[in-house]
Amino acid sequence: MSDSDNNPLNSLLSSFALGPSWARATGDSPERKPKTSSGGDERPPRRDDRDRGARHSGGPPDRENGGRRPPQGRGGNYEDRRNSPPQHVEAPPEFGVRATIAPDPQAVHLIGKEVHQVARVYPLFDVAKILLAEKSRCLAIFEAPEPHAPLIRSKLGDSVFLTREEAIRHLWNSEMRNDLIEEETIDVDPPTGNFQAIARCGISGEWLGPVNFHSYQTNLRRLHRERFAKMPFEIYAAKVRTERGEEAVNAWLETTKKKTRWRIKGDGDEGWIDDRAEIERAVGSRCFDQVFEEVRVAEVSGAVAAKNLSPSLLTSLKIAGTHARNHPAILIPAVCRAVEAEHLPVFKRQGKLHTGPARPHPLPLNAVLAARPAQMVTWIRENKPAKLEGLWKSVLPEGSTAPPAEYAADLFWLLHQGHILLFTDDTLVVQDARDPAAETNAEPQPKKKKKRKAKKPKPAAEVTATAADGTAAPPETSTEALAAPVAETPSAAPEIPIAPVAETPAPPTPEPTPGPTPEPAEAAPAAE
Repeated sequence: MSDSDNNPLNSLLSSFALGPSWARATGDSPERKPKTSSGGDERPPRRDDRDRGARHSGGPPDRENGGRRPPQGRGGNYEDRRNSPPQHVEAPPEFGVRATIAPDPQAVHLIGKEVHQVARVYPLFDVAKILLAEKSRCLAIFEAPEPHAPLIRSKLGDSVFLTREEAIRHLWNSEMRNDLIEEETIDVDPPTGNFQAIARCGISGEWLGPVNFHSYQTNLRRLHRERFAKMPFEIYAAKVRTERGEEAVNAWLETTKKKTRWRIKGDGDEGWIDDRAEIERAVGSRCFDQVFEEVRVAEVSGAVAAKNLSPSLLTSLKIAGTHARNHPAILIPAVCRAVEAEHLPVFKRQGKLHTGPARPHPLPLNAVLAARPAQMVTWIRENKPAKLEGLWKSVLPEGSTAPPAEYAADLFWLLHQGHILLFTDDTLVVQDARDPAAETNAEPQPKKKKKRKAKKPKPAAEVTATAADGTAAPPETSTEALAAPVAETPSAAPEIPIAPVAETPAPPTPEPTPGPTPEPAEAAPAAE
């Protein structure tokens, strides 16, 4: 027997069942085994065992492959992510440029025509919501005050940019370049040589040519500038892949058999330019002023395309549009000015601004009207709240479904005169005249000013003995106070020793003469 078998502590320690189940002591000692749901003695695999197997296999377990899957690298296949298009990252708003939303005058003109045709009263808040429902009904206004650089606006379309380079790139990619330059494609001989590997864009799939070919770097830079300018060049260059084989070489050679060249309109045959970067510089230097201008305030349609704005301006416009849709009330001042430009009145009713075919005009109770208008006004006053449907039912003859033309004409006249208001919910209201007597009685009387309590006169100041700090008595003192004996001092005042003075013979007392009472002489300062 070994020493471990003879050790008496083995049986003692095994009863404590320390550690996990697989590390516990096994032997004759009884051990409780977990039971499965079916009643057997086999323990089902625990979660930590499954996770341990998944970590060794490089991923989550595969049920069809015995809890494991073929290793594919940690985190999945990165090759698919590497070759996928770049994710769009929104640019931050431009600092120093203000973007606002304003109603389009053409849209307000159409709303004005609708108001006159239906003769209804609209709240300006609802008009603002109607304008914000469509982007084309609003204008986007960009303001760049100093010291910010001026904005660059197109003369031929709705486009605004921050830099000259963005404007030239937009000009080249738009249809406006057809008015400035000529473009043609000619046949050329393909390059010759022994080519083994051909580089290809990993995103667009466009052939770039052999890596050691003289035009490889030019094609790589051009493609990045034209289509993937938002991506850093180093990241884009890392996505280029190389393909070998005769098929790849032939496919690249087919793209080199055609050549495109450009020239500015008006130049001769010597003006053809083969390099795209060079023709872009020529267009920017010679044709820029024909297409663009520098401004401090640029106004474009609210439905402007994203490619017609700088990325930062597009972000500012999105923020302004979202804020305006969430708070339509900020558009009411601009709507008020636009409505007044269309000769529509703006008035306040129940604390809200409205517009309608006419400003409300009071209709006195004793006003003399024709039979039909008087009948409608009386019915509206007696049936509050009055609805348009109820009015037609009250005046329709038996068996009729449409309102009589004469009644409709009279109601239309009352609406355009402002005597009756027809709201968007078909509510009819008669604009009654105000009673001046009732207003006078109802006017709150002005509040009476509270009388201030008269201040009680202060009693005559009492003369107190001069304190140790030498404070003099106040100047406003009465003669009685001055005549008070100096010896009477408050008990709290400290006793001050006075130096003895030599006795001198008193002078003869003069006769009293009438006059003001002489002021007492100031006491000499006491010696400390």
